[in-house]
Amino acid sequence: MVAQKGTDLHDATPPSVAPPGESPSAQELPRLHVRFPLKRFIALIASIGALIIAMIVYSAETGLRMSQRYTPLIDAAMEIKLEGTTSYLWYEELLGGDPDASMDLVRKHIDQADWYARAMLEGGTNFEGTFIPLDDPELRANIQDVRRLLVQFRTQMENGDHERGHKEPAELSANHTFRTFIEKADITETRLQNLIQIAEKRFVTVQVILAVTALAVMTLLGILFVRFADTQNKTVIDLKHEIFRRIRVENTLRKQATTDTLTGLLNRRRMTDILQEELSRAKRLDTPFSVVMFDIDHFKQVNDTFGHEIGDNVLKEIAKMVKSRLRELDAFARWGGEEFMILLRGTEMEGALEISTICCEMLSQHPIDQAGHVTASFGVATYSSDETVRELIHRADDALYTAKNKGRNCVVMAKAD
Repeated sequence: MVAQKGTDLHDATPPSVAPPGESPSAQELPRLHVRFPLKRFIALIASIGALIIAMIVYSAETGLRMSQRYTPLIDAAMEIKLEGTTSYLWYEELLGGDPDASMDLVRKHIDQADWYARAMLEGGTNFEGTFIPLDDPELRANIQDVRRLLVQFRTQMENGDHERGHKEPAELSANHTFRTFIEKADITETRLQNLIQIAEKRFVTVQVILAVTALAVMTLLGILFVRFADTQNKTVIDLKHEIFRRIRVENTLRKQATTDTLTGLLNRRRMTDILQEELSRAKRLDTPFSVVMFDIDHFKQVNDTFGHEIGDNVLKEIAKMVKSRLRELDAFARWGGEEFMILLRGTEMEGALEISTICCEMLSQHPIDQAGHVTASFGVATYSSDETVRELIHRADDALYTAKNKGRNCVVMAKAD
């Protein structure tokens, strides 16, 4: 066998089929009789499944609500206390004469605390995540009080005496506001923790109900399966026989639709589809392929001299000999009458001419039983870019007729398009 240039492409031959035999027709196949109430059974399973899915969705939503809603809000409440406390400490340092302290630094932390408070009321997003607005009226009222106290705290500090070393009366008023602010923030954090505990209890309850429901469903399904076991087993056996019969019919029909009944090769319709697939792949991957068309010389004389039965045997023997020289990834078809076509994947003109020459010489040197020496003429064409399947076949066919005109029993390369 000749080594041809190409990649390891998949084999385009039709799938293996069961040996054709006396296959029953569709009318002869027995009908199946399902004896258990399948529709009601399916409706029951669908209803139970929908119930379980609804519970799972609710459970997932509860868990998601806990993680997406309350956790960021807890963080926001802590950040409010942290930023408010930090601003107060810087204010203390400012009053104490710390050269690093400034009102701008105090305002910065107050503004940051107010941002978190506003995010709890209106929603917001930062590097920590997304804050979903509060829907609890009591919590919203507390956060609004917190924002009011932050404004009051800021006003008191800005209106106070910031001369180095002077703490009164600014510190006293700010202390009172700060303590009230911390109390409100603590109330908010405690209330959020209570809501999380309530959500956790609800989540656990849903999980328990879901587990009990799943157990009940499994028990119910077990009872139903036991009840219908015998009838279902008989139906499955009948269905198995039915499937085997239909597979035989389908394989026979597929083989008849894609292969030549005399030679067992691909037929023209299937070969045309394979050529189109190969052309698409060649355009996509920029891979070569070649087409070889050959025709048995003086085949009409074979039929006239020895009879059609011997002629059919000649077609089968030639198909067998040529196929023995091809790779598994190549495609081989009876194109019509005594004409054949070969698709050589991944093969340039040089390799196609070589394999065609080997096949031509092999046919001329091996006599066929009762028919003697039979020769064939070959036309070879290699795919060129932007060429259609019809144009490629036409070039190979022209090369074949050129080989016929040159005296037959030879190989001719197609002209470039």
